[in-house]
Formats: sequence, C-alpha cells, structure tokens
Amino acid sequence: MSTRCSPLPRSGFSPFRPRSGRHAHVGAALSLALSVGGAGAAERNAVELDRVQVVSTATRSERLLADVPIRTEVLRGEDIALRAVTDFSRVAELITGLRVESNCQNCNTSEVQLLGLGGAYNQLLFDGAPLLSTLGSVYGLEQIPAALIDRVEVVKGGGSSLYGPGAVAGVVNLIPQQPVRNGGFVQVGTEVQRGAPAWSVDGRGDLVSDDGRGGLSVVGQWSTSDAIDFNGDGYSEIVDKDQRVAGAQGWYAPNDTATLRANYLFTHETRRGGNRFDQPEWLANIAESLDTDYHRGGVHWDQRLGDDADVTFGYSFAFIRRTSFYGGLGEVATDPADPAFDPDALDPRVPGSAAATSFDQYGYTENPLHYLDSQFNLRRGAHALAFGVQYKRESVRDDRRNAAGDTLLRGARERFSNLGVFVQDEWTVGEAVDLVLGARVDKHSALRDAIVSPRLALAWQASEAWKFRAGVSTGFRAPEVFSEDLHVDTLGAEPIRIRNADDLVEERATTAMLGLDWRTGDGRLTWDATASLTALRDSFVLSEIREDAVGLYQVRENAGGAQVAGFETNLGWQAGDTVRLTTGVAWYRSRFDAAQTVFDDSEDGGDTVIATRDYLKTPRWSGQAQLTWSPSSLLDAYVGVKYTGAMWALNNNSARLARTPTFWVVDAGTTWHLGRGDRHWDLALGVRNLLDQRQKDLETGAGRDSDYVYGPRFARSVYASARFNF
Repeated sequence: MSTRCSPLPRSGFSPFRPRSGRHAHVGAALSLALSVGGAGAAERNAVELDRVQVVSTATRSERLLADVPIRTEVLRGEDIALRAVTDFSRVAELITGLRVESNCQNCNTSEVQLLGLGGAYNQLLFDGAPLLSTLGSVYGLEQIPAALIDRVEVVKGGGSSLYGPGAVAGVVNLIPQQPVRNGGFVQVGTEVQRGAPAWSVDGRGDLVSDDGRGGLSVVGQWSTSDAIDFNGDGYSEIVDKDQRVAGAQGWYAPNDTATLRANYLFTHETRRGGNRFDQPEWLANIAESLDTDYHRGGVHWDQRLGDDADVTFGYSFAFIRRTSFYGGLGEVATDPADPAFDPDALDPRVPGSAAATSFDQYGYTENPLHYLDSQFNLRRGAHALAFGVQYKRESVRDDRRNAAGDTLLRGARERFSNLGVFVQDEWTVGEAVDLVLGARVDKHSALRDAIVSPRLALAWQASEAWKFRAGVSTGFRAPEVFSEDLHVDTLGAEPIRIRNADDLVEERATTAMLGLDWRTGDGRLTWDATASLTALRDSFVLSEIREDAVGLYQVRENAGGAQVAGFETNLGWQAGDTVRLTTGVAWYRSRFDAAQTVFDDSEDGGDTVIATRDYLKTPRWSGQAQLTWSPSSLLDAYVGVKYTGAMWALNNNSARLARTPTFWVVDAGTTWHLGRGDRHWDLALGVRNLLDQRQKDLETGAGRDSDYVYGPRFARSVYASARFNF
C-alpha cells in the first residue's frame, strides 16, 4: 500500500520553509519536484512523478498526485520547455481530451474545449484565481508566457462547488513558477511558417534571499509575426501580431507561520488580420484589428494558526483596455487599374460611401474584474474541513468610435457580481478510502435565486496497483458580461443590447464520472480509463434581433438541454531510463436533446433551414501520443502525434453543413544541453505539423465566412531556439 497523507491546504503551505509532523513528506516531495532540473532529468524521473508531484486544483488543498481523490491531470513545465514554445496555447493539447479550437479566419480567436464542451463551459484559473474574464479569455491562451508556468493542472467535470460560475466542463489551472535559487534564463527563438519567420525573445530572473524567507521572479517576453495567407487570395489566415509581456511575482515569509505572496503581469498586444496591411483598417476590404493592454495580478496572505488550522486571504484583479476594428470596405475595388474602381467609394467624406461606413467601425472596451477570496482550513482526525467565501465583480464599457477616436455611440455599461460560500470535507474513511463531500451557494446579481452546487467524490485504493474513482459533480453558467460575437455585430451597425428574460435561470450541468488507475509496482507502466456522462439543462440562447424605442436588442433566455457521453484512456510506459511513451484517446458524443436550428435564410428570401442535434466543430474522436528519448544529460528528443477526428462545421456562404476530414499532426524536435551545472545552453531544433495537416477548403475573398474555420491552427513550420540558463 502506498504512503497516504491527509491533505495539506495550499493556503497554509510554503515550499520554502520546513514543515513538521504528518505533512513533512508533502513539503519534501514538493521541494524534490521543484529541484528537478532540465527536461532530460524530468523524463528520467517520470516514474516518480505521482509520488513527488503536489497538486491543489481538485480540492483547493495540497496533496500528492497519487493520493488526490479526484483525478487531476498534470502538464509539467518540462514538457512545455521540450516543445520550445513561448505560450500556453501551443502545448495545451498534450492533455488527452483538451482541444484548442480556432474560431475565426480573420483574427484567430481560440478556445479550450474540454469534456466535449466549448470554451464557455470551462474555467481558466491563474494560481487558483479566475482572472481570465469573458473578454480576456478570447485571446488569453496566447497572452500567458510559458516562462511563468511551472505546471498546468486540469480537473474535468463540474467544479462550481469550489470555483463558482463557469466551471461546468472543468477547470484549467496555470500554476506559476516559484523561485528556489538565484538564477534564470534568456532565450531567443524563431519559427518559420510558409516562408514567414516569427521571432521571440523571453527571459526570467529569480532572486532568493540568503535566509530563504523571500523570493522574487521577473519575467519578460517579446514576440512578433507577420500575417500569412494560406490560400493565396490576398487575405490572411494567420494574423500580423506583436506582443510584449512583463511581470513579477514574489513571496516573503516574515516568520515560520505566515507568508505574503504577490504577482503582477502586463501584456500589450496588437494583432490584425484581413488584407491591405499597408493601409489603415478602414481602407481594407476586411480588417479585424485589436490593440490590447491587459493588467492582472494579486496579493495573498497565508497564516498558519497551528498544526491543524490555517487561513488565507487574497485579492486579485484584472483590467483590460482595448481598441478594436471589425469591418472594412467589403467587396469594393481598391486598385485604380480595376475597371470597377470608384474613388468616391474610398472617400469617407462622401455620404453613404463604403469608406464612410468603414470609418465608423472602431470600438473601445474597458473590462475591469475584482476578486476577493478567503479560505479557512481545519484538520480534525480523519477530516480536513475547508470553508471559504469568494466575491467577484466584473464590469464592461463598450463604445463605438470612428477612426479619429470620437465616440459615436455609447454601448453596454454592464456590471455583474457573484458572491459564493463553500464548504468541503475531505474524509479519510480508512487506509484505502477517501471521500470528498462539498457544496457551495452562489448569489449572482443577474439571477433571482441562489444557486446550490454540490459535489461527491470517492476514491478506493484497492491494491498497490489498482485505484478506483467515482464522483458526481455540478457546474453552472451565469450570464456573461461580454460576448465577442455580439461585439462584432455591434461594431458593424447600431449597437445591439442583451436583455435577460424575466424568468431567466442559470444554465446547469451534472456530471457523473467513473474511473480507474493501474500501475506496476515500479511505476514504469501506468494505465487509466474514465467514463463520464454530462447532462445540461436550461441552456442559454439569444433570440432574434428585435427593436423598440430604445434600439436593437436580443433576449437571453433558457432553452432545452443536451447530453455529453465520454470516455478517455491513457497509457504511460517508461521503457527504460532513457525512453518514455505516453498516449491517450478520447471519445465524446455531444448532442442536444432536440435539433437546433443553425442556419435559416428565410428572412432574406431563401428557403434553406439547417437543424442538427450535434455540436458543431466538436469531433467525437481525438488522441495524442508522445515518445521522448533522453540518451544522456546532453540530449532530449521527442516525436509527438495529435489526432483530430471528423466533425460538423457550418458554412454560412454555401448554406451547408460540412463533414470535415480527419487530421494527423506530427511534431518532432530535439534539444542539446551544452555546459554543466546551472550555467548551460539549451539549443532546440524541430518541425511542427510535419505532414502539413490543415483545412484545405478555406473561404476566400472579402465576402468569406470567417467562422468557417476548423482543425489545426497552423501550417507546417520549422523552429529553432537558443536558451542560456544561469
């Protein structure tokens, strides 16, 4: 039987001071996990991962990965470094059942799909705090530098009992790096796709005090890439982008019982897709352009009250300010040599001209978010009790402007707040059985009634080799502050407001999961399987556009439900001290209870109506595999494969529901480690999407349906990077 431990609350633990008593081995495990250096070392210690890795997302308490009652999947910083990527979105799909799907041919918005559900149904956390607002999550996956991430923890199934609104399909928690020594790195890299190089420079510096009571990390990143046109129609499929990130995080322990933690991250990003990049946006046939400033950070105080009690208080914030443009001239001739060229169409001073309309299609958005969090932990015998209160307040200001910066129309001025209170009992029933009981009550400002979210989970360590898990969890969605789709409509015409129906209730989901884990005694061979069933009810839908004395509006109301049946399985094999294979397959069937109309052109004089029960752009089958080889401390190499099955995608221009092909994306790369000790070079070289698997029927021209985009987001590319560690 494996060594078991009571959970250690995250809020009362610092890896930089010694622990005593029954939790000492957890602190030692975390210190060991943090001290493992380099991708090669990590792979050679992969068989020990679940015995030293400490996770916190599933229960908001720190436990060894092998002992956590609720299945938690971990993507380590070493895996991210091995892929030589600089942002989270490019490596997230190493986790079985997690997909990053592109949603726009013009601006490259993307979302995380989890448990067979779209991005609106999962919650992205940064160190446990939901700091990616509705607006921030649209591009947030690409705006978090890999240099900040120590690991990514994914917990599938309803998580609203701990994290409140949005945690329906699960939570993805980005855990930041913690400094353990003085040092850092500087890295420069390039990636060439379709002959266009993208460049990046990033770095990190860590400083730890001599007495070990304080530490500070500073990170910075700059990346730039030119627009890329895949099909030669003069319109981009990959945006022109420039991104700059700077941040810091630190901690200070004034004594053995208290720790202060703080962090701040600033991102400035400009991106533009469409055509005529040498002209201002309003003179392009199509342009989607954003200039974003994104601030986020927080401060937390952890206080140990004794051997069996501790408390934490925290405040976090996020603030987005951005200017945007969605629109353009449309199918207007812009070449003076074109017989259809009309100079008046490009003159904004001519009333009714294409340029006059395009000149007024700019927007300005502000989106502040504030989050207060508190948690009290009490351990009594076999019980670890947690109580907490969380408060979240988010608002949005969204105006329509012209190219001169003048405000033409005041758009939404929305404010939402949510107050949640939770309680949880982690009960060690016996040497082999753990039980988690939890519940939360939320009061959302846009909903009339309070929302109760219970959770039950059971884990049974049947033997050294076998562990069984079962659970029922709940999640809910509340009305969002911001809808990116609505924003696009708003900037092209008169603002469209969303009104909640008088009888609106939350969208709810219940997920039942049953799983098992198996491992050999030496841990070199592991296998797991999980079956799940998620039932959604009272789904949010928006009515057709209506008009009254105030203007245009849509009504948010409840509709029918849906069911998602799923199965995942993973296999890991440490073939020797130098070779490791991991592979996983996921199957999800996501279907509405009744057919949903996805296309209807009757109001435009057409006679085509398309309805389906299947979720769009959601494949039933997906999978991934990775083989890593570390023959010595000088070399790491990998080959990775990502499979995406066929799915349904709607083309609005051709009024058809298309069945997409399947995709096999193959990546391969190698990293050489030159030098010894802390001061050494890492030189990486590799290829992504070797077979150039991507969508071949992309829409063309100014009238293209930019929503008709699916599958792998990038074409074949070659990358190289040089990193100096010190």
